[in-house]
Amino acid sequence: MALCFQRYKLNYEEIPKWLTSIVIGLASAWFASWLALRKFKNEKTWDERRAAYKDVIESFEELAHWSEQVRASHCCEPTIGGEAKFDESLRNISKYSATGSLLFSPKFQEILEGANAKLHRVRFQIDDESKPDMGSEREMTEWYFILAKEIRSIVDNSLPKLIETARNERP
Repeated sequence: MALCFQRYKLNYEEIPKWLTSIVIGLASAWFASWLALRKFKNEKTWDERRAAYKDVIESFEELAHWSEQVRASHCCEPTIGGEAKFDESLRNISKYSATGSLLFSPKFQEILEGANAKLHRVRFQIDDESKPDMGSEREMTEWYFILAKEIRSIVDNSLPKLIETARNERP
């Protein structure tokens, strides 16, 4: 019976080897999971930023589409496509102008805030100037056409800058 216990006798010289391999394995697993989690967070953040960039750029494109529809309608040309979402696009631009600093780079945010300020200024200016002329439908469509031209010039100025800035920020 003594032979049986001697066979399984604990060799104290082996313990440091086992502990070393266990510690190295745990440290390697922790480091690998830390790197994977970090990469996942970065990808998730970029996906959220990309979606926000896409929303803003699509809103500007929607305003360009609306402006083109108004221009074509005013000039008695055929219009292509469905109704543009004018108010929704302006609201989207305003929303991201106020909250976008959480997601966007300072350069993109600066361009967006400038464009938003110009859009608001033009809308209020044309609204004030057009008040006396709202007596007939023809006069209203003239002011609507002027508004569309002004918004189109703001969009044409801002959209390429926004796209270029967003493109430069890709990982």
